[in-house]
Order: sequence, then C-alpha cells, then structure tokens
Amino acid sequence: MEEKKKMYKCKYCGEEFEKPLLLAHHVRAKHKRAKKREKKGVAVEKMSEQINKTIEAIGILKGLQVSPHLSEDEKGVLGDVSKRIEELLAYIQKSK
Repeated sequence: MEEKKKMYKCKYCGEEFEKPLLLAHHVRAKHKRAKKREKKGVAVEKMSEQINKTIEAIGILKGLQVSPHLSEDEKGVLGDVSKRIEELLAYIQKSK
C-alpha cells in the first residue's frame, strides 16, 4: 500500500508543500514581506504627496507676494512664511 504524504496548504494562495518548514519559508518570503513592502510604499507615497502639496503652497505664496494690491508689510509677512515653509521642507527631506 502506498502511504499518502501529508500536504501543508498555504492559507494565502493555496499552494501545497510537503513539509511545514517549506510552507513557513514560502509564507514569510511571498506574503509577510510583501505586506511590509506594501505598507512602506504607501507611507512613502503619502510623504511625497505632502511634499508636492507643500511645494504648491510655496508657489501660491510667492504668487501672492507679487500682487500689486498688497502693502509692503503684507508682502514681507508672506515672504517670511514662505521661507519658513521652505526651511521645514528642506529639513524634512534631509531627515528621510
């Protein structure tokens, strides 16, 4: 009589393995690490989206600065705000 070998099935993709150690290696390599990479990718995407919005805000502030309807004091305040935002953006990009 032939012995039927026990098969271990992956709960994520259904692939079958003869040994539990092979299943464990497969799960770690194909599924667990993939989730971590995906989460890290989402975080990087959010950060780059925030940086793009900040750059856009700086552009808007610089555009407001050249408006003929603002006083020199208001233009100075806008200049200070845009410089601070630029410094923060530079600091954030260096700390990555």
